[in-house]
Amino acid sequence: MNSMFFDLLRASIGGQTGLSRPFSSQEWKGVYEVCRQQGVVGVVFNFVKTLPKEEAPSFDLLMKWLSVTTNVEMVMQRMQQLTEELAERMAEREIPMAVLKGLAFSQYYPNPLHREFGDLDCFLMGKKAEGDLLISELGGTMEEASYKHSHLFYKGLTIENHQFFTDFNNTPTGIATEHLLAQLIQEGCSPLGDTHLLCPPPLFNALFLLKHAQGHFISEGIRMRHVLDWALFLRAEQTKLDWSRLLPMLETTRTMPFAAIMTAIAVQYLHIEIHNVGLQAWTESVDRRMVEAVLADIMGEQPAIYVDGLWHKTKRILRRFWRMWKFRSLASESYPRMVWNAFAFSSYVSKRAISF
Repeated sequence: MNSMFFDLLRASIGGQTGLSRPFSSQEWKGVYEVCRQQGVVGVVFNFVKTLPKEEAPSFDLLMKWLSVTTNVEMVMQRMQQLTEELAERMAEREIPMAVLKGLAFSQYYPNPLHREFGDLDCFLMGKKAEGDLLISELGGTMEEASYKHSHLFYKGLTIENHQFFTDFNNTPTGIATEHLLAQLIQEGCSPLGDTHLLCPPPLFNALFLLKHAQGHFISEGIRMRHVLDWALFLRAEQTKLDWSRLLPMLETTRTMPFAAIMTAIAVQYLHIEIHNVGLQAWTESVDRRMVEAVLADIMGEQPAIYVDGLWHKTKRILRRFWRMWKFRSLASESYPRMVWNAFAFSSYVSKRAISF
């Protein structure tokens, strides 16, 4: 089923022309479920809807796919409208609003509304407190979530207003990463379309995307949507990136092995073309077994993260420690340090501010 999924995903993003072969009705049902689990239902439907009747899914499945995709588009459009509205209010107070993750990378998708995200991550260029206050004045509510960001709620939109970019946990590598990201975002954000929203510079986005995906992968796992973000970003920005700066940053932040795996998956499974000879050699030198292990984890079943109850919480903690050990060679910290951080920076302790 995974080979058919990648066949379809490649065709959907222009990595190949058409499907390698027609799918049976049963295969279409299986592929649809994989697309749903991997967060790319809308991305793939863009291509599915163009198929001739004899190659397309059954009418019932096609209508189900259309319904889910339409719902994704409506939700994303509403979130984007609220985000633009909020950015306009921020601009009136001279508070710049840079968007992180979701909206910043949706521009690289064939249809930006098909890049699903659950909340708005933003950075107000040193004016976090002013932004928190403004949202409260506009009728929103605020909950201090951690030293990294505050949680705010505005007209149904969940906002993570960042003070810091990562869960750096006061480790040398974490602090170095945070300093690099803080410097990079000051190198010049650009307007996102015809709005008051700002998109961080490509070097920032590259490092931030990889660090964010790395953290989630080690602690709980990621889906193909995260890899797709990197793949589409890489396809659009690779010739504009200053690799002589980015590669040393990946070394400094201990992100290089994970970045190589992400790039190898993008090249080998999504057929993203690499034009830089050095990067081609870097991608080809990656341990094939580790690529397969990471891909199997991404495509495998992942338990629900937020489930109440002592038993579920215990299983979640044990699974996290197991993941830390299994994929320790791809982590930015040593295994003992990760275990220590899991306790020292628990949900209770992390509510206290940390400075560096």
